[in-house]
Amino acid sequence: MTGAKGYTSTDFSSADVSTNPMWVEIDLGADTDLDAAHLFPRTDTPAEGGGTAGFPVDFTLQTRTDGGTTYTTARTVTGEPNPNGAAQTYTLTSANVHYLRLTATKLGKSAADEATRYRLQLAEIRVVWQRPRAEPRTA
Repeated sequence: MTGAKGYTSTDFSSADVSTNPMWVEIDLGADTDLDAAHLFPRTDTPAEGGGTAGFPVDFTLQTRTDGGTTYTTARTVTGEPNPNGAAQTYTLTSANVHYLRLTATKLGKSAADEATRYRLQLAEIRVVWQRPRAEPRTA
């Protein structure tokens, strides 16, 4: 993932965006059972003071089905340490998902060249879904 640019939000004057949370949503194309989400930080710009810029600190991973109107919280993360460029994996407690939404309420370090601006930045989000279970064999 070296140099991957991915997604960058608009800038904020504070890392605390709880009054106006930032979110990114993925449409999986069909309802499926998810096991986990992998978040890949952007690695093309260093953070102020070192580490990875823009990786969320406090966030939820939420899901909803196709045609659904409400989101279910599948995972809540608070105080996430700076990943220093490494992908992070989050197991999910959800089933039958069509949309996966990451909603950040506290953003990570600002980029070294934007010391007073905070952004949500991710290179990639990957999902891991449950594999179909093999049917039992009869002899």
